Amino acid sequence: MLLPSVALHACRLAVVCALLGLLSAAGIASAAPAPAPGVQVADLASLYVGSPYIWGGASPAGFDCTGFVMWVFGQFDVTLPHNEAGQLASGDAIGIDDLRPGDVVVFANTYRRGLSHVGIYLGEGRFVHAVNESHGVMVNSLADDYWAARFVGASRPIADAPPAKASVSR
Repeated sequence: MLLPSVALHACRLAVVCALLGLLSAAGIASAAPAPAPGVQVADLASLYVGSPYIWGGASPAGFDCTGFVMWVFGQFDVTLPHNEAGQLASGDAIGIDDLRPGDVVVFANTYRRGLSHVGIYLGEGRFVHAVNESHGVMVNSLADDYWAARFVGASRPIADAPPAKASVSR
């Protein structure tokens, strides 16, 4: 009768080991670092692709370009003005080669002379913005001829940690 008792203990031990494994895996998963704040901004902005455009709009019921940027950043307790110049001045000036997700990208001479359009940089050369009544919120490439010719600059309203530097082994 010793064999069933040993089998029962072995079975209990296996269950305990499996539970410990699950708890350990859950601990590792919860210890994963949160995405950088700019990435969180870009991720949220992406969720609103397809939302309607409404002139002067600043809510998911309808956005204009500056209202879209203002509303998304507002979800992170960052207050931005409802105009292109103010949004361009809202953080550190960023060159096109230093863009990171969550940066505000600003354009001129779109539907009027001077600063006239903004969006949120997503990464990989893409940005999300409220375009017009026909298109609503959509994603475009900064490399598109139209947008490349009108790009003025960018700002970083939410500071991210600096990019990781590659370590050199010696």
